[in-house]
Amino acid sequence: MTLYALQQKTVALYPNLDINDVNLALMHVYHINDYSTFVLKLHEEVKEKVLFNTIINRLLNAEPIQYILGSAYFYDQDFFVNKNVLIPRPETEELVDLFIKENKGKVGNVVDVGTGSGVIALTLSNHTNLNVYATDISKKALKVAKVNDTNNKVTFMHGHLLLPLIKSNIPVSFIVANLPYIKKDEKLDTKVKDYEPARALFYPAYNIYKTLFKQVKKLRISEEGLSIYLEVGTNQAAEVKITAQKEFGESVSINIVQDMQQKDRFVIIKGIYGHKNLSS
Repeated sequence: MTLYALQQKTVALYPNLDINDVNLALMHVYHINDYSTFVLKLHEEVKEKVLFNTIINRLLNAEPIQYILGSAYFYDQDFFVNKNVLIPRPETEELVDLFIKENKGKVGNVVDVGTGSGVIALTLSNHTNLNVYATDISKKALKVAKVNDTNNKVTFMHGHLLLPLIKSNIPVSFIVANLPYIKKDEKLDTKVKDYEPARALFYPAYNIYKTLFKQVKKLRISEEGLSIYLEVGTNQAAEVKITAQKEFGESVSINIVQDMQQKDRFVIIKGIYGHKNLSS
């Protein structure tokens, strides 16, 4: 049987499976590192392996392929992931790309708040000149992030939002955050609802953005000022903008940026300066 025949047999037997997941499973089982090589090997003879059938059975139970393989691709590299962290999304890649394009040559400290697997922090450390810090309230998530930081380029800190930076009195120039923003009544795919960590998915009982902004007032802000880059949920951007205006006053610049699906997805706040210039 060729690799192609095995692929076609699988999608015919299980039409509800995503062919991209099937392809990733085949690449994993037959030790193929990239899609171009996979295409070139499609007509090579292979033996059907038990491991492949095991992966397919897990996919049939709606388990995400990234958790099955322990790997997720983000921006330009693969990262280790498990059930303790979210699987990185394309929208988050857009946020990171936006940040890098605007701040590539700048210096200072950036904080990835709610880092999870560390993909934002590590990508920023690879593509900017900034010193990168990252916080998370989950020790299990931080353990995953540290596995991904093979060169010890990021300073990971345990705690709620900005509290570790406040306690350390570290001057901050930039904040990047993809905080939990899914509302409880939103319909989710089974593979998301049943497998990804709820604490990292669902908007908490309190206003997490208001809490973040109030913590900013206690933060040591760099002399050049502070900019905040947020990924937010559908229909949340306008509300987050109003919250930011209430906390920081009218002097700051707040822009809502759409993602590639033309949804208001990112809130960019610039021109936040030291305590004396913040509203009480």
